[in-house]
Amino acid sequence: MTIGWSLGIGLVGGSGLLALILVVAAAMSPTLALALAPAAAIGAAIAFAPFVGLVALVLLAQLDAVSNLVSQHLPISAYKLLTAATVGGYALSTFRIPRPERLGPRLPELRYAALFALWMGLSFLASTHKGPGLEHLTGFLTTMLLFYLVILLADTPRKLEAIAWALMASGLVAAVVTVVETLLGVRLLSTAEAATTAAWDGYMRSAGASDYNPTTAAHMLLATTTVALVLAFGGRRFRIAGGVVAAIGAVALVLTFARSAAIAFAAIAALFVWRRRRDRFFPFALMSGLLLVGAALPFVPELFWERMATLFDLSLDRTLLRRVSYNLIGLDLLAHHPALGVGPGNFPHYYDDVEFRWYPGREPAPRQLHNSYLETAVEFGLIGLAAFLAVMLSSLRAGAVAAGAADRRVAVVANAFAYGFGAFLIASAFMPNEDTKFMWILPGLCVAAREVARARAPGPGGEG
Repeated sequence: MTIGWSLGIGLVGGSGLLALILVVAAAMSPTLALALAPAAAIGAAIAFAPFVGLVALVLLAQLDAVSNLVSQHLPISAYKLLTAATVGGYALSTFRIPRPERLGPRLPELRYAALFALWMGLSFLASTHKGPGLEHLTGFLTTMLLFYLVILLADTPRKLEAIAWALMASGLVAAVVTVVETLLGVRLLSTAEAATTAAWDGYMRSAGASDYNPTTAAHMLLATTTVALVLAFGGRRFRIAGGVVAAIGAVALVLTFARSAAIAFAAIAALFVWRRRRDRFFPFALMSGLLLVGAALPFVPELFWERMATLFDLSLDRTLLRRVSYNLIGLDLLAHHPALGVGPGNFPHYYDDVEFRWYPGREPAPRQLHNSYLETAVEFGLIGLAAFLAVMLSSLRAGAVAAGAADRRVAVVANAFAYGFGAFLIASAFMPNEDTKFMWILPGLCVAAREVARARAPGPGGEG
């Protein structure tokens, strides 16, 4: 069967199935059919341009409160529908690709990710709480698809730049919403309980345009602000936009009152400054930066300093004692389940067990372990942690390699992706981010940048 016939059969079959779904939906509820019709149109468009779907996925990863508002009118999550349409679009495009290459390049990072997924499945089979475990595993694997899609679809410098712009755009929206919500004491987009109930000392904490809890939202803002900051120093193409987004994002980061985000931002900013110390205008840039920071300090809310002070006195914040209990319980569980772990999504149920009722700061309710790396080890065992770290560290190295590419366009965005991903990895030591979208989009971008750099490198295998 020729490629043309295969593609035609796929399009006809898909269109017929879509028409059938719309007819059934109309019979069940005219409102449902009206909601599905535009979604079907968008899905059909993405089927012919899957990269557009990928850009939308990256954009909405931080603005999930927006996609959740749309989901209220759909029988399934808008983000999942968008992911399915993007996967379907790529599948259709593979008819033009030689059969051995249709599943993508043979990269070590993809092999590590496949090993991690396999080990998660084995851990699930050995787990005790399979109900919540299956739900967690399904969501986790769906999120990991983003890693695969980014590597497959972001295959040119222009596409990498488009995603960089999408990250900055989402960061700008999240930052503006955070500033407005904090200053006015209102809720604009967030609706989920995790995003709307968090407070510090009676003061509302904003999750920006996300339905994640404010600290996880702050970590996403941290990543996009870092990307914007590095791009602002990378060249004229991003200088103004990157500077604006970085400035507003830095203000918003302070107003999130997220200690982990502040620590990670300070660490990654220090690394960035140190690595640029031999630049021609480094002394001038350093002095200007210090003057700006000094001028901004009087405007930092007193509440921010009070929250940071709790790092040196655990008695000022009970949640810090709870974090101690997370880690102690996690280490205890890891010691008893070192190979396969307790299973995906199972830690909250063990945490709630009466066996651990006397741990400091513990609350009698299921909670996640606020440390991505320890939670991964506890739920998937040491082999699972090794596979997870192999994906992350190999991807970070890929971004660093691409940052030194001869192609300036690739090098600039790769450098920004690597710094943004590094900041997110640091912050993830304080939150369970391992199954969040940014944890898989950012490493995918680093690997994609390396592959684009290799393809465009002078010599055999490259464009020259």
